[in-house]
Amino acid sequence: MAKLDPVKIRYAMRRMEAGDDPEKVGGEVGVTGRRVRQLHAEYRRTGRDPVLGKPGRPGRAATDAERRQVARYFERYRCSATRLERIMDVDGATHIPHNAIHGVLVGMGAAERDARAKRQASYVRYERTWSNSMWHTDYKLLKDGRWLVSYMDDASRFITGYGVFERATGANAIAVLHDAIRRNGRPASILSDRGVQFYTNEVENRRRGASEFEKELVRLGIRHLLCRTNHPQTNGKLERFHGEIVRKMKWFRDIDELMDWWNNIKPHMSLGEDGLETPARAFKRKMPEKGTVAVDAETGEEYDVF
Repeated sequence: MAKLDPVKIRYAMRRMEAGDDPEKVGGEVGVTGRRVRQLHAEYRRTGRDPVLGKPGRPGRAATDAERRQVARYFERYRCSATRLERIMDVDGATHIPHNAIHGVLVGMGAAERDARAKRQASYVRYERTWSNSMWHTDYKLLKDGRWLVSYMDDASRFITGYGVFERATGANAIAVLHDAIRRNGRPASILSDRGVQFYTNEVENRRRGASEFEKELVRLGIRHLLCRTNHPQTNGKLERFHGEIVRKMKWFRDIDELMDWWNNIKPHMSLGEDGLETPARAFKRKMPEKGTVAVDAETGEEYDVF
C-alpha cells in the first residue's frame, strides 16, 4: 500500500463528501476502503482533515498523573522525551509512550511541537578509549555578550574545566586549562580549532612566533591537535555541548548550575551499556588504573604513562 500524505487525505475526504464509493476512493489513493471509512468518520467528527501520527507510536495525550510524573522527572534531568522515556523505564516508573511525554514537554515549553528526527550524519564518529587521552576546547559567545571557554574529555564528555570571561583570549584559556589539570589530571592531547586564541598560522608564525597557548602546551608536554579547516564535525562533541547551552540555559540560574547538570545529573545516551551513565561517572570508569594516558606522536595509539 502507498503511504498516505495530507494531499491524498484531503482528496479522499472531498471525494467521500461528494458521495463516492469508499472502495473506489481507497483504490485511487492506495489504501483499503475500510481505512477510507475510518478517516472519513474522523473527518465528520472533527470537521478537519485527519492528521496521521507516526506508525507504531500511540498518539494519546498524557493523563494528569502522567503529566505530573513527566514534570517531576524533567525537573531533575532536563532531558528530551526520548531520554526521559528511557530513564523512567529503568527507574521503574509507570511507562509513558514517547509521544505522550513529548506532548507534556511541549506544553511546558521544553520541546518544539514539530520536532523532526535529525538525519544521521554520514561521517564516522570517533571516540577515545580512555579518559584524559584527549580534551576538546573552544570558545562560545553567550547571550549576555561574555565568552565561555571549556574543556571536554573526549572519552566521557566530562567538562573538565570552564570559565566565563569578557574577552576570548589565549591567556584566559590557559588559566582555565591549569585549573582543569589541577583537578582532573593532565590530558595527553588537546584538540582545538584554528582560532587566534589557540593557534597562529604560518604567516603569523614567521612574524611573531607560536601563540602563547601553543607554547604552554609544549611546556606542559601536551600534544596540540587541530581541527580541519571548515570541518566543524572534528570538534563535534563540543559543538553539540554548545548547542545544549543555548537550548537549556533558560532552565538554570547560572552557568555553574548548568555545568553540574551536564556532568553529574544528565545521563548521556552514548555512554555506558544502558545509555544512562553521566559524564562524571564515565570519566572515572574510563580512567586508566595504572596512570595517565599518552598518545604516540607517530601512530596515534594510546598507551599508559607510569
